[in-house]
Amino acid sequence: MPYHAKTIVVGCGNILFKDDGFGPIVVNMLEKYFRNESEDDFDPAVISYIENEFPSEIIDEVEKIVEGVDLTGEVKFIDAGNGATHFIFSLPDEYWEKVIVVDVVDFDAEPGTVRTFSPFEMPRDKYENVHTWSVEEPLHELSESCEVVIVGCRPECIPTPDVEMGLTDSVARSVPKAIELILDEISK
Repeated sequence: MPYHAKTIVVGCGNILFKDDGFGPIVVNMLEKYFRNESEDDFDPAVISYIENEFPSEIIDEVEKIVEGVDLTGEVKFIDAGNGATHFIFSLPDEYWEKVIVVDVVDFDAEPGTVRTFSPFEMPRDKYENVHTWSVEEPLHELSESCEVVIVGCRPECIPTPDVEMGLTDSVARSVPKAIELILDEISK
């Protein structure tokens, strides 16, 4: 399996629907700073958005957070888009010790609020993929073989079916906090 690492960080969502792109944008940003020189797993379209349209003050904040952090070796960043439910979560590698899922989560908080969740405290019927298949069950099953943590951000706007790229200000401002939480989870 190509995702052979002790810690897997999976960005879920669709960059075509504003805040739903939170997971892929965060994971591509992490891949940009920590990429394995032998692999090019980041999405050039997302990296272009980050480099050309993402607020520079947030990029500066992220660069301060990641400065001096060494993640060589056992961490793999994956932009799973909308395919995570059945592609990633149902094909675990026995080598995995921790899976960190990065996605928007509809919970009772202000837009842009970021926190960690266990798969068992996810809001019921609020965490589904684009086909309205519940993601809870695959995450519960995956948690039987490794630790699963969700780094979730409360979205402000997901305009489906209308295509609108780019994060809202409140969600974009939450990216540094999400990266801090992810790096903290990786170090545990």
